[in-house]
Amino acid sequence: MTSRRPGIRRRPRPNRFKRPAADRHRRVRRFLGGAGMVALAAGLATVFVLIHDIATQCRSLAARRITVVGNRQLDEMTVMRQAGIHPGINILSVRLGICRDRLLAHPWIAEAAVGRQFPDRLEIRILEHQPVAMVEMADGRLLIDAAGRPFKRWQEGDPERIPVIRGLAYADLPALSPPETPLLAEALEVLRCWQAAVPAAAADRPPPVIVVDRDAGFALETGSYLGTVVLGSGHYREKITNLNRLVAEMATEDAVGWRRIDLTHLRRIVVRPQDRPKEEV
Repeated sequence: MTSRRPGIRRRPRPNRFKRPAADRHRRVRRFLGGAGMVALAAGLATVFVLIHDIATQCRSLAARRITVVGNRQLDEMTVMRQAGIHPGINILSVRLGICRDRLLAHPWIAEAAVGRQFPDRLEIRILEHQPVAMVEMADGRLLIDAAGRPFKRWQEGDPERIPVIRGLAYADLPALSPPETPLLAEALEVLRCWQAAVPAAAADRPPPVIVVDRDAGFALETGSYLGTVVLGSGHYREKITNLNRLVAEMATEDAVGWRRIDLTHLRRIVVRPQDRPKEEV
């Protein structure tokens, strides 16, 4: 057994679990600093909430002017009710995004925007759907826009003097958005060609009824002395031009009207007068 040398002292081992005083003080300062930041944030949040409550109840920020722009089919009160806005509402309490979503939920409204102008003005801008035709179904009529998208069912009070498309099924309509289905796209093309070169005899009459026949093509019930105009398939613009020439040539004659005008073939027109047997021109 060896003996220790006199005068030599062993260095004590450091305690790994005992932290220096400076480290403890640093941790305390960090904790106090973090707690102070949390307290400051909570205080600021409380102040902001109080300011918001005071501002949203301030009478000087009550809406005295509410402007509605872009409405044609809907009146101003209907638009404001749909947006959840009324005269006297505090303009800071209006949630613009929620108001816009409420407006877009209306079937007549295609686009919408809501804005505020201090100190007492709100502005609602909308873009309404423009119906170009009604599609007649077994259970009612659907209003469609220029893209062929149905946006609402026809109800009393909706426009009546617009063209009607008859003979389509629900499968012929776009489910949610364009592109149009082929048959609907062709029906709209017939309508555009007719409206671009409508004969003067039918200009002051009710809009036509476009009849779709999957085998024979398209026909127009004009509601005028032209009777039913059969277009068949394709070359619609040229066929309507031929119809205008026929109307111009027959204007000098004592014509009482036609029951049917068949323009299926570009080089031949078959007319059936109302009081005479079928004859070919």
